[in-house]
Amino acid sequence: MPYSPINKRLTATLDIRLQHRFSDIGTELSRTTHFNKIEVLRLLQMHYMLTKDNTKPMDKLNFIKFMDVFLGVRNVEAVDKIYLLCAGTNKKYLTGPEFVKVLSMLLKGTLPDLIHFCFEVYTEMMRSPKYIKKEDVLLMSRRNSMKMCKLVNMEEYDQSFVDFVMTEVDKDRDNRISLEDYRKAVQENVAWLQFLGQILPSCSQKEIFLRLFTDRPYVNNLESTAAAMTRRNRESIARMTLLKSTISQPDTTTASSTSFSSNSTCLVVNRDMNQFNKKNQLISDGNYLTLF
Repeated sequence: MPYSPINKRLTATLDIRLQHRFSDIGTELSRTTHFNKIEVLRLLQMHYMLTKDNTKPMDKLNFIKFMDVFLGVRNVEAVDKIYLLCAGTNKKYLTGPEFVKVLSMLLKGTLPDLIHFCFEVYTEMMRSPKYIKKEDVLLMSRRNSMKMCKLVNMEEYDQSFVDFVMTEVDKDRDNRISLEDYRKAVQENVAWLQFLGQILPSCSQKEIFLRLFTDRPYVNNLESTAAAMTRRNRESIARMTLLKSTISQPDTTTASSTSFSSNSTCLVVNRDMNQFNKKNQLISDGNYLTLF
């Protein structure tokens, strides 16, 4: 079949030669990923350029650099686990098809797929294949606390955060978070998707990177899901508030709520904590928790 150049950064001869080389795998990946064949071919060409025709393989270190520079994901521990989960052919480096598959998940994954993917990354980080234990949440909270300005008693903050997380996410109250607990929590509020640290690129980073290899407009599926969930949450809260006001005076000693920031993968929590004697706002941007 005749080929025409699709990559301005390559010579026409090399571009067409790579298209011919990747044609069969491109067709297969276009059926199993969220990319069309032209997008797959361009990504395979990108992998070729980044690895210099595999003379400089995309090993763990180079993948960590790629995630930082191109996608703005700097959670090295999470990126390390993403690499181990996706480098199935050879644990020493990421092949072209594996590169396309992981980008399909990170950039265009559906919410059900991302729930399973993020939970698998978190459990790999905790070295616990089935559950996230309360102790694991505390450990991650303490790691994140090291990145924060120590303006408050961080030990009290860590424990308060863990208690709040377990109350919201541990649906069956067995002091550990299963995949089903996590799925239910994310379906109720998609902001819980990255509650233990950043795994996915931000919406803006996704849009910028997608422009490198596709002309299709960026559609933020997670933001659409978050908006729908936010409307349902607000309606539910309004009904509960109305019902409560008809029964008794509202309790003003402790209040908590969850909402969405402009980035649908961020968790914003407003919570009154007696031990701090003031209202604090916890914002999880996937990289760290900021208390202010």
